[in-house]
Amino acid sequence: ASLTSPTTQFLEGIVDFNPNHAGYVRTLQDGSSTKTSVAGIFACGDVSDAIYRQAITSAGSGAAAALDAERWLSEEGLGNEAAEFEAELLAELLKDGDTTKDGANDSSATYNAYAEASGVGRKESINAMGSEL
Repeated sequence: ASLTSPTTQFLEGIVDFNPNHAGYVRTLQDGSSTKTSVAGIFACGDVSDAIYRQAITSAGSGAAAALDAERWLSEEGLGNEAAEFEAELLAELLKDGDTTKDGANDSSATYNAYAEASGVGRKESINAMGSEL
C-alpha cells in the first residue's frame, strides 16, 4: 500500500466516489462489498480503503474483488468458456467411457492392465536372458 492518494482520476464521472475521502472510490454496502456504483466494476485496495492503507488489507480486499468479479461474470453468463467446455467434455467422456477389456460397461468388471502382466519385471527378464547365454 502506498502513502499517497490513489490514482483514480480515470474513474471520475464513471463511478461514485467516497464523499468523506476525496479520490477514493465508494464501494456499496458500507465497504462490506467491492461492488461500485457501476455493475461490473469492483474496487479494492488503495483505491477504496482510506482508513487502513496496508498491503495486507489490500491483498485481502483484492481477493474479495476477484471473487465478486468472478461471481458477476458467471451471473452475466460470461464465465470461463474454455473451462466450461473442458468440464462438459470430460463429463461426456466419463459417461460414455469404455473401461472394460471386453467392451462391457460394467463398473464392477473394470480392466486391470497389471493382471495380465507376467509378474516378471524388466530387470528379472534381462537377468534370465543372461543366464541362458
